[in-house]
Amino acid sequence: MAKLTWRIRNLTQSNLDITQYLRSLTYTIGRPNAVSPYAGGSFSFTMTNTSDQVQYAEIQDYIEISVKTTGAYYVALYGYVSQREYQDGPGSALNSTVTISGVDQIAMFGPINNVSIAESAVFDLLDDYSAAVYYGGLLGSTDLRMDSAASPTNALQSVNNVIAGDGGVVSNRTYYSPHDFPLYIKQTNFTFDPATSASKIAYQTFSRVEGAANGTFFTSASVTNQNGGATLSANADNVLYYGQRFVTVTTAESSVTDTQDWYANAFSNPDTYTFFMSFTDVAQNTTALDFLPDDLFFEPSWTNVSFTPPGGVATTGWYWPEEISVNVLPDATTVNLVMSPISYYGRFILDDAVFGVLDIDRLGVS
Repeated sequence: MAKLTWRIRNLTQSNLDITQYLRSLTYTIGRPNAVSPYAGGSFSFTMTNTSDQVQYAEIQDYIEISVKTTGAYYVALYGYVSQREYQDGPGSALNSTVTISGVDQIAMFGPINNVSIAESAVFDLLDDYSAAVYYGGLLGSTDLRMDSAASPTNALQSVNNVIAGDGGVVSNRTYYSPHDFPLYIKQTNFTFDPATSASKIAYQTFSRVEGAANGTFFTSASVTNQNGGATLSANADNVLYYGQRFVTVTTAESSVTDTQDWYANAFSNPDTYTFFMSFTDVAQNTTALDFLPDDLFFEPSWTNVSFTPPGGVATTGWYWPEEISVNVLPDATTVNLVMSPISYYGRFILDDAVFGVLDIDRLGVS
């Protein structure tokens, strides 16, 4: 029976491995949908505390959560301990445990309300914010030029303004712009599918939502630059049919050009699906499971999802793992996924059949 193996190390305490005390583990990274701001990831694990093992996970200690199958460990999450909750057993305390909770480096931007840097028309503004906030961290370059906020502001809001303007995604601990998608975060090793095989991860639960069900159906967009100025756009046909459904976005773009058009059109189809699915490791083919530590947990990637609607035909398409939630127990690991369609990230990319058009010139598009 194939299984994932998890490891927890305390990097603050000389890479101390505390897995032997682990009772359970949960963590979540990503965001609920493609227009939500990133709040940062969180983790929680319960460990034995019959003889003061809690000392191995002090507040603000830097924790590494890793996973493997038959090969090497891959890091799924780095985070800082933020709280501890004790469950003290009576009498001999043989059942005493402690629950350790914390957040990742993106969430560590959140408490910083007065970040102030001076950058103009740069592609590496996320790197600059990371350098300015000691515990916060999110690296990566944008396709569009960005400006820092003109006045001190919340660090997490500033980071999200960059992402909202550029239209890319966070893959665990790194930001990737739309032009990076085919180069770095697209994998073809496995497909999510109802059946299992050496190249398929079989989901055990699967649901499709459309329209307003997941907060991603809009007919109009209002995009505001964080330093002033707003632009509006609308999908005229859909406004006539469905009415005004506004999404409001704040960006850090040096010059807002067509961002409002992207938001107004990319999210204007009410029949576009978002998928919610879950699977367990013990239900998978060993060969397919071997791909997950790298292609899903270490570096979430664009992945094909196959499904067959009742009475319909099999359909396969590219989807992004928008949110990943993991629940680890001794018997099995359960993974819950929110998968966003590629159409939500459909900014213009030349010479790419998946993420743009298979042509080297804009004239190739009619």
